[in-house]
Amino acid sequence: MAIAMLALGANAKQKVQNTPAQQLIERLKTLQKRGVMFGHQDALFYGTTWKWEYGRSDVNDVCGDYPAVLGCELGGLELGNDKNLDGVAFDKMRQQIIAHHQKGGIVTISWHTYNPVTGKDAWNTDGDAVTAVLPGGKEVAKMQLWHARLAQFLGSLKDERGRAVPVIFRPWHEMSGAWFWWGNKQCTPEQYKALFCLTFNAMADAGLTNLVWSYSPNVKANDTPEHYFSYYPGDAFVDVLGVDVYQFKGSEVFIEQCQNEMRIMATYAKKHKKLYALTEAGYRNTPDAQWYSSTLLPAIKGFAPSYVLLWRNAWDQAEENFGPAPEKSCANDFRKIHKEGAFLFRSQLQCAPTKGCWMVSKKGKK
Repeated sequence: MAIAMLALGANAKQKVQNTPAQQLIERLKTLQKRGVMFGHQDALFYGTTWKWEYGRSDVNDVCGDYPAVLGCELGGLELGNDKNLDGVAFDKMRQQIIAHHQKGGIVTISWHTYNPVTGKDAWNTDGDAVTAVLPGGKEVAKMQLWHARLAQFLGSLKDERGRAVPVIFRPWHEMSGAWFWWGNKQCTPEQYKALFCLTFNAMADAGLTNLVWSYSPNVKANDTPEHYFSYYPGDAFVDVLGVDVYQFKGSEVFIEQCQNEMRIMATYAKKHKKLYALTEAGYRNTPDAQWYSSTLLPAIKGFAPSYVLLWRNAWDQAEENFGPAPEKSCANDFRKIHKEGAFLFRSQLQCAPTKGCWMVSKKGKK
């Protein structure tokens, strides 16, 4: 009954037109017709050999341009911490999100929420945590506090005129795997949907109008639409369909899996007027010097995802290295595809703030 009531409440909340979120959705649809945007997680905060240098990016160091899409992470915000789980200060994150937006960029935000029962990180699956935060559970009050902290941060994203900065919000991702406390072995599809709706409703109740909502399962071999959408909360709650795909085996497997997921998302997106994207991707340390041109581009060939976001380049963890960097063997290949215009980068997004819209520069660079 509690789950049904959550869904009913969320369905009753109609999206207000002409909000910052709706404006971003329309902009994304326009951009999708022009090309696929390139994104990188934590791109403006640190890289393989540096950290906290304002204005720097591994992507820019390689090709002289910034990612069109900046990925950010809020894990730890719910605890009241000053920094996220990767050491990024939330004040610094806010500044960079606003600056990236003002320069024409797009922002997407994930939330690796700590386990509300055990107090450990998102990868700790003990304690039946989803049941605990849903109505009637023992941690309802804690989740209410966490939602309040989340809403406070997301609501603080405002430009110099006090206008809300719209962002793509991607909570409770990779639910079709079993490694997070909200994963497929930790809750039922109905419980997951109720969790997603709980967060959706909390942000709506807080009056936020700048969130574009993303749903992103992890890749599955020979995936089907039935499986992909088994945890889907419904069109009323999702604007961007996503999928997280990493290369762990050969490039042929990565390409085949990406093509299949693209097909599933694109078919549904066209019929239901949704956007779709490769919300996380990468090849650990990118040992293939031609990976971008020989694997990543073929993986999305024939489709028009809104963006592709590669995961982060951590300065302190050699195994957490998925994007381009000057010292990597794939740098030349990345420069090549940048020069050929394989993706849209931030310099190709032109701001028209007085008109309240954003355009794609026909000349490419500013």
